[in-house]
Amino acid sequence: MKRTIGIILIIAGVALAIVAFNSHDKDRTIIDLGEVEIKTQDQSPSENTTLYYVLAAVCVIGGGFLVAGKRA
Repeated sequence: MKRTIGIILIIAGVALAIVAFNSHDKDRTIIDLGEVEIKTQDQSPSENTTLYYVLAAVCVIGGGFLVAGKRA
């Protein structure tokens, strides 16, 4: 049972890391006039992105401990 929960936590952690990575760098279109587009890139992480990275790390580490834990 612990091993199954550990695997689920690892999968959830990887999914959170992917979501955080995809939402980290966003291009925003400011002006769109026909073929001319002016875009800006937001390179700084938002509060939610940082939270996703932290939760992903906690899930992966916790899942790793449960999967590799002492077997009785």
